[in-house]
Amino acid sequence: MSACVAHDAWAEPEWLPSPEAWSDQRALYLRAAAELDSGAGSRYRELRTALADYPLSLDLDFSVKLGQLHHMTAEQARGFLSAARGTPLAARFLVAYLRHKGQDRRWRQFLDALDTAPNMPELQCYYYRAKLATGERAEAFSGAAMLWNVGFSQEDACDPLFGEWMKAGGPEDPLIWARALKAFEAKNGYLIRYVKRFASPELQRDLDELAAVYRRPSRVEGDHHPYTERHADILMMGIVRLAQLNPSRAYQAMISVKNEMEAAEGRWRKIRLAIVRHSLFAERAPAPPDWVDAQIQSLNDDELTIIWLRNAIAEGRWRDILSGVSWLGKQNQSTDRWRYWVARSRDELGLAGGDSLWTSLAQSRSFHGFLAADRVGSAYTLNEISPQGELPPLGKPTRLGVQRAQELLALGDSREAKEQWRHTLNQLPRDRRSALGDIALSRGWSDLATDSANAASDWDRLDLRFPVRYWPTFQRVAEETHQEPYSLLAIARRESGLFALARSKVGARGLMQVMPATARSVAKARGETYRGASSLYQPEVNITLGSTYYAQLMARYEGNRIKALAAYNAGPSRVARWSDGAMSVDQWVDAIPFSETREYVQAVLAYDVIYRIRSGKSATILREEEVAVQY
Repeated sequence: MSACVAHDAWAEPEWLPSPEAWSDQRALYLRAAAELDSGAGSRYRELRTALADYPLSLDLDFSVKLGQLHHMTAEQARGFLSAARGTPLAARFLVAYLRHKGQDRRWRQFLDALDTAPNMPELQCYYYRAKLATGERAEAFSGAAMLWNVGFSQEDACDPLFGEWMKAGGPEDPLIWARALKAFEAKNGYLIRYVKRFASPELQRDLDELAAVYRRPSRVEGDHHPYTERHADILMMGIVRLAQLNPSRAYQAMISVKNEMEAAEGRWRKIRLAIVRHSLFAERAPAPPDWVDAQIQSLNDDELTIIWLRNAIAEGRWRDILSGVSWLGKQNQSTDRWRYWVARSRDELGLAGGDSLWTSLAQSRSFHGFLAADRVGSAYTLNEISPQGELPPLGKPTRLGVQRAQELLALGDSREAKEQWRHTLNQLPRDRRSALGDIALSRGWSDLATDSANAASDWDRLDLRFPVRYWPTFQRVAEETHQEPYSLLAIARRESGLFALARSKVGARGLMQVMPATARSVAKARGETYRGASSLYQPEVNITLGSTYYAQLMARYEGNRIKALAAYNAGPSRVARWSDGAMSVDQWVDAIPFSETREYVQAVLAYDVIYRIRSGKSATILREEEVAVQY
């Protein structure tokens, strides 16, 4: 089995020579980089001259320019930014230039390098300081107010700006109150106390009450303060905070202030949303169920309705499911998941019209579409499309981005190559992004092909979305662990998009996103030496350890892929909590409390089917033994 190759018309753009064609220049580049590390002398300059048309010569210039920031003019900075257009180097350089000029208080050079205000808060602080220094006080102080009005401590670079703003009058009570409310929501009690120093005596009293309610939200119960706009804010914030702790008490507090708060629709809605949300998750002390159900219908909040529907699915409340789906927005109603549950509920209730719903849904390529196909006894439909036409014209920045990504891959710098690729995709119109995927696929850059299809929302380009990589390793490890290679490949595709250097926020690494602690345990069970977290970026090591862990879970759950996949994503202890033996397999999968795990299980099962069918193999979304048991 090998990755599908794109249409010949895409294979060799004239502006993208093969990696081998640049091998000599690549060697010169490495020599130039070594010379640069020891000082940009005459030998470096000779090498740089010889690399005039090489894509990574820009990286050398970037390093040189960083060392010249102190004396660099805005015009010179703009020159490099123009040359680096189409690469992440441009944004990195601009940040470095602006930070340096800001720290040196060279305000005119700072402003002359910009067309608009920067996005980073730190650089915004310097930007408005520059405006103040160049006489634009009104704009500077407007920016100061915007930067000050946040629920956290702002960047240190803002302190001089805030100091001048305070001397000129500083924040008035409405702005101080707005920041205090943001601090409350951000759970920053210190900041509520801090802003009190700028407030009028009247506002200070309200801030004291807000801080007291922050510390003890039950103060809102039986509240009898005279109604004011700020007091209404305090009640709202207190009840919302109380709902996190005890939805039932928050409900009672809401009832006690209903007459005062109901007219303030924004506040009233926020209170009801909070009580309903926490009641749906509360194991103890929820608000009255009938009230919660009524609010779900009246609030028209799809996120809450879906949580409520998930509970209805778990409990088999078929009429409630039909009602709840009708409360969703049209976009959600039309998804395969909710079409499935409408058809399923109608069948359970003996209502007519289910057959046409099943037949229509069976034409979809998804977990629920495949379940529907099984229901009506039809073949799975992939709805795959192929590349059409020739490679569209691509501008110079796009060509540079692709060239730079290719050379970074040739040098083994996959992380930087991926950042460049994603940057290039983001600069293109959506309808041209798949063209880069065809280039990537023809060059064997599987994860970049997938990135291209995702960036283009080109969901029917299965050749781009489901390439095959490391297949011999998956086959070998599958045989060793007695698993299916397509299942292991599907896990890796979902976990990392087949990017060997992937790393999650919680520290999972590599193709199958293995946690270091898990890897250590699995290696020990295999009688092997664990080589440390960095070894998990090696495909052979990662596939072996990740697949072995999955095989352990499969043994634990007696070959049940659904529970094994849920445990792979969320941990065995959670799977045990979620399983009470009262649900069918489709109910259990759609009732999983964690959205990430719910989507993960469904995606891996569907990916397994897609990989098998595209390889000419038979496939089934669920096995008979997985359907036969209760969850």
